[in-house]
Amino acid sequence: MKRWGKQGSMLLLSLCMVSTMLAACSGKDNNNGNNGGNKGQVEATQTPAAGEEQGSKTPEPATLNIMLWGDKPKQFDQVVAEFERRTKDTLNLKLNFTFTPQADYVNKLKLKLSAGEQVDIAFDAPWMNMNTFIAQDNYTNLDQYFNNDQYPGLKKAFGEGFLDNNRFVGADGNLHVYGVPLGQYLGDLGAIYYRKDLAENYGIGELSTYEDLLAFFDKVTENDKGMIPFVIKNDGNYGAVATIEVNKPAPVKYEKGLWPITLGPNVDGTVLIQDNKVVTATIKGEKQEAIASFPEPFNQADYSILETVREWHEKGYIEKEPIVRKDASGTFSAGRAAAMMEGLSNLDNIKAQLAAGVPSAELGVFLTAQAARDKVQPNPGYISDFRVWNFLAIPKTSVNADRAMSFINWLFESQDNHDLFELGIEGTHWEAIGDDKFKYPDGVDLSQNYVFPGYMLTWNPNYIRLSENVPDNLVDSFRYLADEKTYVRSALAGFAFNQEPVKNELANPDFGTISSDELAYKLGMVPNPAEGLTKLQQKWEANGRLQADIAKIKEELIRQTQEFLDQQAAQK
Repeated sequence: MKRWGKQGSMLLLSLCMVSTMLAACSGKDNNNGNNGGNKGQVEATQTPAAGEEQGSKTPEPATLNIMLWGDKPKQFDQVVAEFERRTKDTLNLKLNFTFTPQADYVNKLKLKLSAGEQVDIAFDAPWMNMNTFIAQDNYTNLDQYFNNDQYPGLKKAFGEGFLDNNRFVGADGNLHVYGVPLGQYLGDLGAIYYRKDLAENYGIGELSTYEDLLAFFDKVTENDKGMIPFVIKNDGNYGAVATIEVNKPAPVKYEKGLWPITLGPNVDGTVLIQDNKVVTATIKGEKQEAIASFPEPFNQADYSILETVREWHEKGYIEKEPIVRKDASGTFSAGRAAAMMEGLSNLDNIKAQLAAGVPSAELGVFLTAQAARDKVQPNPGYISDFRVWNFLAIPKTSVNADRAMSFINWLFESQDNHDLFELGIEGTHWEAIGDDKFKYPDGVDLSQNYVFPGYMLTWNPNYIRLSENVPDNLVDSFRYLADEKTYVRSALAGFAFNQEPVKNELANPDFGTISSDELAYKLGMVPNPAEGLTKLQQKWEANGRLQADIAKIKEELIRQTQEFLDQQAAQK
């Protein structure tokens, strides 16, 4: 990539080279647990270069069973067939992809692994079950495949700095690579996608301020009674809360020593660190008194954002019953809503969907956060632990670990290989524009074209192509995302919470209940939010089992984070 994409990639990789928790481990010295359960696996150090023939002999045919979640992309079989054609004389692999609905994926993966079924590659993440599966020794230690000349694609795409920030504590108590890290940037910019044609008809024009956005919502309620001004998702994400929060002046938590951390599904904590010491910590659902020692104004509850959400509800900016809205994006693209929120990375898909649903519509893009619009560096909303969010893991039930890693190596060996799965067959599904942009061929039905969710298989900072539809003013926004100065490095960067000591406590279903209890408030459906949330807090505090589990998790969190800080200090 010769233009900004290359520069952005190098910035991200440079960012990932920042000092880490432990020095990188060599392949020979850290194979502990790597081959457990992998019958017939040959050490990577003894295999021919990945993707190459051994002498003149083509490898024996093999089939890889690959588990991904979501719906199978349209024309995906064509892409797989093209891969198999290109690599018949080198990798000689058949790919058997299984796509599982998101609601069922986690349980299905658990069942397959517990039954010892053959899964060669599985998509997983810390926000799913990855930490638990690693602690249970279900995933293969992949150290030996990286920084290895026999796997040039992996060596090219995953430098030691990148890997160091994405290692996990294994069953042996040491840090290892247990998943191929997938990521382009360290974050995404929230964006309000709106009907620019309507804004122009109302005399507002292009939205550039938060006040413009609210004026647009007012005009929609006045002039288009049957249209939803701002359609929001029924899970509370990418909605009113996120929009209001990032446009409200507020003190910066990290400047006071407060650092957020996710401990497990629906379990979020905050650690107070001062002078390299953990002063205290709190976990969502804990008694209110736990934050009393936090610096002001974070030592008391603040319901102002949810009160503003309720005001939006009363003004008609959002639906009366948004909890029943299953497809916010489809509602917007069908012309039944004037605005929606999503990540900037989804620009091209949303533009294509709106063009198909309402051909006369014009799409406008308003960066949700004031700090992002002003290109503030560092951005207080972008606290990063320098870890990516998604991974490809090799279960120990696989007998094809080397062959699986040879496929992943091939993916990252060249731009052409990578683009096949991320964008499809060149000339059929997409066309290159220079080295870092692409467009869809004329006449292609975008609603039936190949679109792959790259975060599950292909994302990497070395291989980023932007759509030709990204306007010039938003190219600067992507540069902003790629710039290391945009991110605040978390005091816990490099820390991986070991869930095993408190796995039973983390599994308490009441943590999920906390999230579901709050949902109606995030959707603006409950009058008097402060009063209702105060009662909810009292309910959680009266839950003896929940409070006991929180206390154990909190004790473990403080112990582990202080141990981490001490280790870091000793290395300086």
